[in-house]
Amino acid sequence: MLGAAVVMVFPMLLIISGSSSAQGQWCNVAQTPQQISNGNGDTTVAAGIQLDQEQTSNAKSIVEVVQEDKLPVRAAAIALMTSMQESSLRDLQPTPGHDAAGLFQQRPAVGWGTLSEVLDPVYSTNAFLNGVPAAHIGGLTSIQGWQQMDMATAAEMVQVSGVGYEYAKWENFGTALAAALTSSSGAPGVTCTNSVPPGYGGPAVSTVINRAMGELGEPYVWGGGGAAGPSTGFCSGDDGYLNGTCFAATHSGFDCSGLVQYAWWPYVQLPRVAADQYNAGTHIPVASAQPGDLLFYSNTSEGIYHVVMVVKAGDPLTVVEAPHTGEDVDVQQVNPASEPDLMPMAVHLTPPTTASSPSTPAS
Repeated sequence: MLGAAVVMVFPMLLIISGSSSAQGQWCNVAQTPQQISNGNGDTTVAAGIQLDQEQTSNAKSIVEVVQEDKLPVRAAAIALMTSMQESSLRDLQPTPGHDAAGLFQQRPAVGWGTLSEVLDPVYSTNAFLNGVPAAHIGGLTSIQGWQQMDMATAAEMVQVSGVGYEYAKWENFGTALAAALTSSSGAPGVTCTNSVPPGYGGPAVSTVINRAMGELGEPYVWGGGGAAGPSTGFCSGDDGYLNGTCFAATHSGFDCSGLVQYAWWPYVQLPRVAADQYNAGTHIPVASAQPGDLLFYSNTSEGIYHVVMVVKAGDPLTVVEAPHTGEDVDVQQVNPASEPDLMPMAVHLTPPTTASSPSTPAS
């Protein structure tokens, strides 16, 4: 239930590599909270985001195509928010059983282009903006009144995803990033530094956190989600039911361990269930937990029953989690002293020193 969750809003952190002087810098972009409808009358607040150099390079490619086409900045904002929702601004290969690929998850099978074409950031952006006339597929610029309409509506008219409200949570992100990348002098509210801001992980950990934060608002689904993203789950005993029906079997989303497995998959192939994830890394005191580290909950009757991921260090810790059936992926604060089921040791996972593209999960 998106409306019930209290979602924290963080500064937006971008790594802008548009010039030699700015390459590798962390940039802080103020973000205004947004109330977003999920199609059922519920709302959430879009949080800030960090981009690594791969994501920023893809964002720059999108903006360059927009500029070459002499389109307004609004087109760049819509394209960026769409790609952030579809692929986290990553040039993704298709997963087993699905042919959608690239920055905009375009499908060769329906005419968007060949696989190599939709994996080309320039081609895929051109296709998003201008369509594929030979396949009778329209793009953003073929939509009458696209410059005046709601940005998420315009994105959905191109993508035809069936869940167009999901694009809206990235509207402020797309607008801010488009402004920053289309101006030689930057954008108001954007400040850059060569050092990683206190409390945040490096580029690889920021990618992990972004993957989890990109799923804010996805429903908790018992047995749902994993390395490939959200999925339907199953009901077992009393788990997975909502209002007397098996919610998990008919809805796509994540359970707690599925979410952290998905978030970490580009770098560490975690096991699927929380009890096994607890033994997948180095145990450190919860008081020392840093972004990307995992916190676990247990009791004598169930053993380990819940896992969350730290997104910002401090006291209290800020975590992202898939809570339980009836709620959605959200951000919460954890005060270890008031959490009797919180295990005293967190799990630290060690990513590579440089970010890489997400690896395709095994089928």
